[in-house]
Amino acid sequence: MDYQYIDSPGQLAGVVSACNQVDVLAIDTEFIRVSTYYPIVGLVQIYNGQECFIIDPVTVDLSFLAPVLTAPEITKIFHACSEDLEVFQHTLRIHPAPVFDTQIAAAVLGVGFSMSYRNLVNYYMGITVPKGETRSDWLQRPLTRGQIEYAALDVIYLYQVYQLQKKCLLEQGRLAWVEEECQQMGVDNAITMDPNDFYKRLKGAQRLKPRELNVLRALCSWREVMARRQDAPRNRIVDQKFLIAMAKHQPRNKDELIDIGISPRQVRKYGEQLLSVTAEALAAPEDDYPEQMIQENTSVNSQKLKYLREMADRRAGEISVSPELLVKQRLLKELMQSGKLPDGLKGWREEAVGKFLIEAARTWR
Repeated sequence: MDYQYIDSPGQLAGVVSACNQVDVLAIDTEFIRVSTYYPIVGLVQIYNGQECFIIDPVTVDLSFLAPVLTAPEITKIFHACSEDLEVFQHTLRIHPAPVFDTQIAAAVLGVGFSMSYRNLVNYYMGITVPKGETRSDWLQRPLTRGQIEYAALDVIYLYQVYQLQKKCLLEQGRLAWVEEECQQMGVDNAITMDPNDFYKRLKGAQRLKPRELNVLRALCSWREVMARRQDAPRNRIVDQKFLIAMAKHQPRNKDELIDIGISPRQVRKYGEQLLSVTAEALAAPEDDYPEQMIQENTSVNSQKLKYLREMADRRAGEISVSPELLVKQRLLKELMQSGKLPDGLKGWREEAVGKFLIEAARTWR
């Protein structure tokens, strides 16, 4: 296998030069994220179609890659790129673009939804990628030959899969669909989003009343700030199920925190702050409460919802797009409640399925 291990500034300058001569790069990262909030990058792999570069961030300054990663004329190919983008957003304070995600492309082509890289390579190339290094310690030095070769194949195969996918997308007139979908990749990553918006991600928030939701918003914002400040996993601060419980029961003392299920250790460490944040949120005026979220279990005509789901799945089959990507269930409920096309069904989806569903909803009996 032909690759270059990059561990000096002079070598990295050569990588940047080589990358600037092409319009497509396959990129991957290897990182560790077990006991930290932020990912710790162990390797960056780049393949430009001719040369494979294995870049060691322990010995070189990755900031020299920033112009390449943000160059508008160079497409950056990733697979399931949300965490890779977080690596660069945290390490380099940049948002790589434009991005092409092969997992998204597979769903648009109807190959499969949320496909693993291993399954994707097997589907397109008939090659079984070894799994031996999947859980390697990418921060150890020196890295083994097996680790480095595994990392190199990640981008070499990725580049080849992209070429095959792009050919299919051009033939079907769907390249713009993937490009539009990928424009949003990394925009709302958790490590960069406003802490005050994080409550919207918690399962169960939809069932809370506005006053309870205001408590949850304050608690989630507090936890997010603490996790970032301490570089610790969120649930190591307080598990999200306890934040939901606090929003519902609004504890007034440490004993009530323990009754909810928060550990004595966490109560000793964070109890005063949790109670203070809760009390402040409860004292806020109603005008400051967040809007009630659309409930997943909002009462709708179940027969009509089932019909629209069947119509959406049928349409997905007709155009060979993974139904999970094409239409999410919550969007069908939004359509039923408002009678209008939700924002999530606009763009490429409006032509692919949106108009079809509007008509189906209008004519349902």
